[in-house]
Amino acid sequence: MAATDEEQFAAAETLWASGCVKAAAAAHLDLTRKAQTAELRLRSALILIERLNPAWNAEVILEACSTGLAMATKLGENGTQAYLMGMRSKNLAIFAASLVEERKSLRLAPGWIGFSLDRDESAHKALSEQIDKTEQEIDQLAQNAQRQSPDQTTLGHVVMSVAHISFQRYMGLKSDRLRMSVRLPSFIREWIRTWALDEYSWYASADRQAMRNHLKECEKRYNDAVSAFRSADDELNVGYAYYALANDLRSANRFRKATRYLNQAEAIAIRHNDEQLMNRIPILRERIRKRNRNVPNYVAGEGRPEI
Repeated sequence: MAATDEEQFAAAETLWASGCVKAAAAAHLDLTRKAQTAELRLRSALILIERLNPAWNAEVILEACSTGLAMATKLGENGTQAYLMGMRSKNLAIFAASLVEERKSLRLAPGWIGFSLDRDESAHKALSEQIDKTEQEIDQLAQNAQRQSPDQTTLGHVVMSVAHISFQRYMGLKSDRLRMSVRLPSFIREWIRTWALDEYSWYASADRQAMRNHLKECEKRYNDAVSAFRSADDELNVGYAYYALANDLRSANRFRKATRYLNQAEAIAIRHNDEQLMNRIPILRERIRKRNRNVPNYVAGEGRPEI
């Protein structure tokens, strides 16, 4: 006799708890596609969205967002619908940044003036069109999610997604507009990056200003999320918002600011005795202390786990 959907869901959760993440994710993805009830399809979709790393699971997460949105709409769950619109916009921004990186690889290194092959030019054009289309969807989803948020807690989660969109645009622009006319030893390049001097040395002033604007908007929107959570008396999510902001600022080599926000997150985690947040903070603090040295290059596949 075939297992019921509920039994398959329980089995998937058992696999996840035992560390068989790849098999568990595959089981949950199957449930999002084939489960008989909208409730179960939505539950599995939310698990995939919240647990998988978008750096190497973008397609699965985006599919889960779409399925979850459809199921939340069917069930009339307005808050979940807004949350999922925000999460889809955030993960689309991560996907768009990967497309920017792919497009950059088609150009000749630095000072390029043309494409080596016609197919490279065609691929570059197709990627540019895909990026533009994706950015339009991101903006539309983010606007709708904020407008449709039924309460301050949901709005806080949505605005955290919007904040991360600005961070991804900062990173995408930083990758796309990099111009180094002189080859430098790797240890010098690393030293320049870790002190955030690269933005002064390797970018045109207009690009540098655009990057700073994205990063300022990122910080502002995270603080907007903090305000929304505080309006809902949801201090623990304030801590998670500060942690997420600290992590994005760390990735942007803004270590002093990152440390200030991380300290605030830590104080809240201790006050609420939140084990999950307390376990994350030392790892991030160590990366800040090392100024991102030896942090894996996830875009290149370094440090990639099983899933």
